Amino acid sequence: MIAIGAERGMTLIEVLLAVALTALLGITLATSLNLWFGAKERMATSEPVASRLLSLCDGLERRFDALVLRGLHEHRLPLPAQPLDWRADEQRLDWVALDGMPVAGGNQAGRLRRQSLVWDRENQRLGVASSADLDALAEPGWSASLTLNRVEALVVEFFDGLRWLAYPPAGGANGTAGVRLTLQVQGEPFVCTFVLPDTV
Repeated sequence: MIAIGAERGMTLIEVLLAVALTALLGITLATSLNLWFGAKERMATSEPVASRLLSLCDGLERRFDALVLRGLHEHRLPLPAQPLDWRADEQRLDWVALDGMPVAGGNQAGRLRRQSLVWDRENQRLGVASSADLDALAEPGWSASLTLNRVEALVVEFFDGLRWLAYPPAGGANGTAGVRLTLQVQGEPFVCTFVLPDTV
């Protein structure tokens, strides 16, 4: 005797249901992976920005803390003797600071370095450079030390003890008490504020 009907194929409805469930599972998995990779990418881009910004502000703080008043020369001509030289048209701030380790005999002159904070608007790059050419015969040779990319906007302000100004105060008993940088990095606003030494 032959047994009939023990095995039968899937009906058309069952096949369509299996295909639909497989497609739904695939779409759900793809969406979950996309969300996960998106969150991972956002974290990867935001954390280094905060870390690099903190590194830049720490480096600037060390340089501002060591600020000194020292006359400079370029192209054999003296530059204005002021602690901070703000060139708004170039988005550049220059000053002189003690840098590096003390030298034998207490001679501080070997530690003096020009410092320059420059914002390249076109390339959205904020950089800090230093130079040992205090009395350069031509343009000083700069050595880049700190860089922050994707800086979309920068505002530099100077505190005279009462209010924030667009330029360092000209002379005066108090001089410049602080410097504030307001930056926009990847669409996020950041502020770095520095207190300058009393000697300034």
